[in-house]
Amino acid sequence: MLILTEKPSVAKAFAEALGVPRKDNFWENSDYCIVNALGHLLEDFMPEDYDPALKKWDINNLPIIPDDVKYKPVEKTKAQLDVVKNCFNRRKTDTFLLATDAEREGELIGAEILDYVGFDNYKNARRFWVSQALTPEVVLEGIKNAKPLSDYSSYRSQGFARQQADWLIGINLTRLVTLRSGKLLHLGRVQSALLGAIYEREKSIANFIPQTFFEVKALLQNNTNIFSVKLVNPDNEEFPSRFLKNSKLLLDIETAKNSFKTGRITQLKKEKKTVNPPQLFNLTALQKEAHKRFSYSPEKTLEIVQTLYEKHKCLSYPRTPSRVMGDDNVALLKSIYDKLAHNKIEYTAGSDPSLINSDNKRIFNSAELQDHHALIPLSPLPEAVSQEETDIYYLVYESFFNIIKPPYIYNSVSINVDISSHLFQGTGIDVIQKGWKTSADIDDDEESAQDFSGLEENKVYNVNLIENEEKKTLAKKHFTFASLLQLMENPRNEEGKRLIGLGTPATRGAILQKLVDRKYINLKGKTVQITDDGKFLIENILKNEELSTFISVPETTRWEEQLHENTASFILNIKNFVRNAVKNTNITAYQPVKTSIGKCPLCAGDIYEGSKNYYCSSYKAAEPCKFVIWKEICKAAVSAADVKILLSGKKTKVKKCVSKTGKDFKAAFYLSGDKVLMEFENK
Repeated sequence: MLILTEKPSVAKAFAEALGVPRKDNFWENSDYCIVNALGHLLEDFMPEDYDPALKKWDINNLPIIPDDVKYKPVEKTKAQLDVVKNCFNRRKTDTFLLATDAEREGELIGAEILDYVGFDNYKNARRFWVSQALTPEVVLEGIKNAKPLSDYSSYRSQGFARQQADWLIGINLTRLVTLRSGKLLHLGRVQSALLGAIYEREKSIANFIPQTFFEVKALLQNNTNIFSVKLVNPDNEEFPSRFLKNSKLLLDIETAKNSFKTGRITQLKKEKKTVNPPQLFNLTALQKEAHKRFSYSPEKTLEIVQTLYEKHKCLSYPRTPSRVMGDDNVALLKSIYDKLAHNKIEYTAGSDPSLINSDNKRIFNSAELQDHHALIPLSPLPEAVSQEETDIYYLVYESFFNIIKPPYIYNSVSINVDISSHLFQGTGIDVIQKGWKTSADIDDDEESAQDFSGLEENKVYNVNLIENEEKKTLAKKHFTFASLLQLMENPRNEEGKRLIGLGTPATRGAILQKLVDRKYINLKGKTVQITDDGKFLIENILKNEELSTFISVPETTRWEEQLHENTASFILNIKNFVRNAVKNTNITAYQPVKTSIGKCPLCAGDIYEGSKNYYCSSYKAAEPCKFVIWKEICKAAVSAADVKILLSGKKTKVKKCVSKTGKDFKAAFYLSGDKVLMEFENK
């Protein structure tokens, strides 16, 4: 049997399970040949590979739409591709097992290689597809249960179509917008739609005009009960506790509030509510929680959880879209419970193993299963792991034990209070059963909810305080990585209808990171904010009718639906979109926005960043200012932050420098007049 894996670590796991010795860059004996890729061993042809004349970016050469899509070896991994090809040539008559990662990207990696090596033995080809960590037992069971490779043909066709569409849009629209604007600007099918959503959110925040309103709040007490209620405004149905500044009722309360001594609860309503524990993690849910708890980027979380799966073998396959297990996974979860239940009592306390049963459809539901089961722990966390690996492992561990804990049950309580014939209202909770809830699991809204346990209808409470609080209406919140992941996983149209997700669990983090790397967005704490380049790109797209649909989330999800339904129609529509965009697009010339770093110490002009130095804005004046700070001094880099420090009269941190004679030394920089001087370490 010939086995192709995506990574060396996976090939090694197969070799250990099957007892196959290692050769140079593969494993082989008389029964098996196991060889690995290194991710994508092939990449798309560039335009110049189809026609050398297309290397030059020329508006007259657009659109570039090849008749046949072609691939070439990735130069840095060409040697491994040769190893793979030799294995296929020598084992042509063997049965074949494709064991690349069990998701659409892994299917595409394998399909590219099979096409490249001329593989045609599909009748004897099977697919290895498991979610468990690759222990010897899992490998052997997965080989035994492997299904025909043809069962996964839709993944193959969708993978090729998605890659072709991304190439057509990326190559053509990036060249189009760059040539018309004079600024290198990258466009991508999902990336640009996401940037468009960020732009619209930022625009709504910038244009938001806060409205001032007032709330009258009463603080009441009886023995240990302290709670607050708000005055009801009968003229405001949408926000009954908000008042205009000159409201007659507001003025009456302000005048008489010192005489308000007691309040009586005239009505108390309770509604019992049950909150089940969150479902098991899929990759996107884990990335959101890791960003919320630890500020880890989605890409960082994927990197960590992949290591826990591949290297430490303590978590299941991470790149899953599912939050449920299959109906036949009951025994698996029971065995994991028995193995892990006594490891961390702070997470496992209160768990109920009787909930691990086939009737529990919040856990076991094959109808909702997509590709792989949910992300679960498989074994204890090994010793000598990093803090980051510990953080992520115990998020998954906690999720596993929470799902088998009782629900959180509480009464939602609403009260009407009469204070001197004025109606006040309040809402709170009365906890019946804490269940799975811990302090880490309490949402912001629940944390701020008042404890209304023990309040009684018709009971009188003392009024401690009446206050009139001025407030302002709030704009929508800026996006965070967590809320962007939520948008990508569950986008909705204007009517609130759920749409098909943007990207895949495995690619969403990389898409966000591209926006950061290309300087279209930046992070301020956890908040995502669009940059000037990001605004320029989106504003130019929006003024073109053909391109504007390109950054519409509903339109992008419509393409995703078509990709799943009919790949041929999907590609045809992408080609037509590119042709029309090239013909009808008008782009504004890019005017760089210069941001002053500080003031020139010689003439008080603005200091700007250039390609090799930081210079004074008055360098072209009638009496030019020659002040300059070079970006490299004695081989040490001088950043914009360093320049701000120098211009403020302070010293930079100590830097590693190299003298003209090649000798290493360390020094801090400081500014004296118009000269950058050094203070040597230990001098």
